Amino acid sequence: MTPGVEDVVPAAAGALCERLERGEILVFEDTWFLVDEADRELLTGVAASSLTGKNISYSRESGALRGMRGPLQERVREAMRRYSDRAVELCGRLLAPFSRTWRVELCSFRPVEERGRDLPERERNDLLHVDAYPNRPTRGARILRFFTNIHPSRERVWITSDPLHRLAHDQRWHGLILENPPRRNFRPPSWASRIARIAGLSLPDRSSFDVAMLRMHDRFKRSRQFQAECPRHHHRFPPGASWMVFTDAVPHAVVEGQYALEQSFFVPKDALLTPELSPIAVLEKLIGPGSGD
Repeated sequence: MTPGVEDVVPAAAGALCERLERGEILVFEDTWFLVDEADRELLTGVAASSLTGKNISYSRESGALRGMRGPLQERVREAMRRYSDRAVELCGRLLAPFSRTWRVELCSFRPVEERGRDLPERERNDLLHVDAYPNRPTRGARILRFFTNIHPSRERVWITSDPLHRLAHDQRWHGLILENPPRRNFRPPSWASRIARIAGLSLPDRSSFDVAMLRMHDRFKRSRQFQAECPRHHHRFPPGASWMVFTDAVPHAVVEGQYALEQSFFVPKDALLTPELSPIAVLEKLIGPGSGD
């Protein structure tokens, strides 16, 4: 069980980081203070018809809001900026070993009910998967995400499986974790990015590790065997709760819920306390000696 936010002292930050790296979900049940009441009313009033993408996203770096149209855009942008500021400050205090060098990524809002949502297979949230971003390569850093359920009365329901470093001990899932034949290393830069730069084109600067993770994301979603037979853990996050998890290593699915905010971080390899549990280390261990770093 995760202590209350007010109970966490700096000396406990390392222990929280290690729990996350082992694949735990840290839950804080009363974090209404992250979103003002007026902002909650605004965000829970966003209509699905105003979306222009799967979710609404806000970039702290550029200040841009994407995925939404209509007259509420500026107010929603400001509400998400306030949430992002508070989430980053809180996570930085709780996870000091990470926050010294992490990269603060996008903030997102999910206003649509997840149960029965009609999406293409690759975009479905209700299928167990690990996270990898086509347009935001990590190049070996880990994806840490912090969520908050701002629905006034309903839980957000997740299913997770065991983290990659434990699934890797089961031969049934090797073909999902590591493509066959396996790549022999995960060193950047990728040949596609080099060619694109020569041609004057702009492509995400993916390393071969990023490509491997994107393919893993798809294989997990496509595997009926994994969806039916993998270890499964159920989680119910009540209104006002926040939770954080390394979603690049913990297969997860959202089966029910509406109105969730989320802040992402990329945690570099040199900030990890147990780097041997990271996805890149798991992949390289499966490949064997001589795979590179």
